[in-house]
Amino acid sequence: MAYFPMFVDITDTNCLVIGGGKVALQKVKVLLDFGARVHVIAREISMDLAALSEETDHLLLEQREFTPLDLQERKLVVVATNDEELNAQISMMCKEGGIPVNVVDDKTKCTFTFGSYLKEQNLVGAFSSGGNSPSLTQFLRNKEKETLTPKLGELNEMLGRWRQPIFELFPLEESRRSAFEQLIDYALCYDGIPTDEEVEELLGAISMTL
Repeated sequence: MAYFPMFVDITDTNCLVIGGGKVALQKVKVLLDFGARVHVIAREISMDLAALSEETDHLLLEQREFTPLDLQERKLVVVATNDEELNAQISMMCKEGGIPVNVVDDKTKCTFTFGSYLKEQNLVGAFSSGGNSPSLTQFLRNKEKETLTPKLGELNEMLGRWRQPIFELFPLEESRRSAFEQLIDYALCYDGIPTDEEVEELLGAISMTL
């Protein structure tokens, strides 16, 4: 089954990770990369997780057993333990409570999966295999590293600043699309990112032709 590609803002979202090992660490890093607040509950906490918690105030660690009360007010749950019975119980509780849940390496118990992704500032590209082959999505991610470069991340930020002015300058959808395309083509041929003054001059020239 293919998963619907929906991008969600999880900034400051209350997320729970159950498990304290290497795989849990990987998931925690992804959640932190997108600004989530992560609470880890595990019987044992790895040294790497403990070290990571010293670097951010968005990560809380508790070394104890999971209880159903831990699911209260959670917006997203990741289960990364080697206890299959516990994993199944947590998955069922999350599904019944309408909480998105990912049980590592068991897609039948998941309502969402972690895709391989590339991120340059606010520009994100991601791949999903429907849980079939993380190795394949990692392969695709590595292939696309040459395409999704830091320059594209900077270009995306510049386009974001100019989005509203372009909408005002080009009220018709067709002309607006053409303006964006010409601006992107110009920027990609440019050594670096055009300054705001250069963008303003270019848009003025484009408006004379549309």
